Amino acid sequence: MNNKQQLIKKLELPPMSQIGIVVKDMDKTIEFYEKVLGLGPFVRPDITYKEKHYYGKKVNSEFIMGFCSLGSVEMELIQPITGPTIYHDFLKEKGEGIHHLGFDVKDIEKKLILCKEMGIKIIQGGQGVTSHFEYLDTEAIGGVIFELIQREKRRV
Repeated sequence: MNNKQQLIKKLELPPMSQIGIVVKDMDKTIEFYEKVLGLGPFVRPDITYKEKHYYGKKVNSEFIMGFCSLGSVEMELIQPITGPTIYHDFLKEKGEGIHHLGFDVKDIEKKLILCKEMGIKIIQGGQGVTSHFEYLDTEAIGGVIFELIQREKRRV
C-alpha cells in the first residue's frame, strides 16, 4: 500500500468527489470547456466564506468558482482574485492545472484532529454558512493537495 492509499485509509475518506483546477481566466476557461470539450453546463454560485485562513493566518482573500458535473465527480474551476491564497501560489509555481482532489466528509472536525495527530498541516481553509473546507498539505505524499469538504450538497 502506498502513502496515498494509507492516508485515505487512515483518514477514512469516502470516494473522491471533486477535481479542482486553478485557472487564470474563468470566462475563457468555461467557454473552452463548454464549446471545445463539450463539458458543462457550468454553474457559478456566489459563495461567501465568513472566515478564511492561509497557513494559519486569517485572510480576506477572494476567489471565484465554477462547477460542472462529471457524473460522480464534480469539476471545480477556481480563479484567484485577491491573495494570499494557495491558488495564487499554484499559478506562480506551476501555472494553470489540476490543483486538488476533494472529498466530501460528514465529520470534518474529526478528520482535522486525525490530520493533526498524523502531522499533516492545514494550508488553507474557510467556513461559510452551509459549508466548510480545508486543504491538507499532502502534495509531497501523492503529488496533489487533498481537500476536505463538509457541505449540505454538491454544487452540481
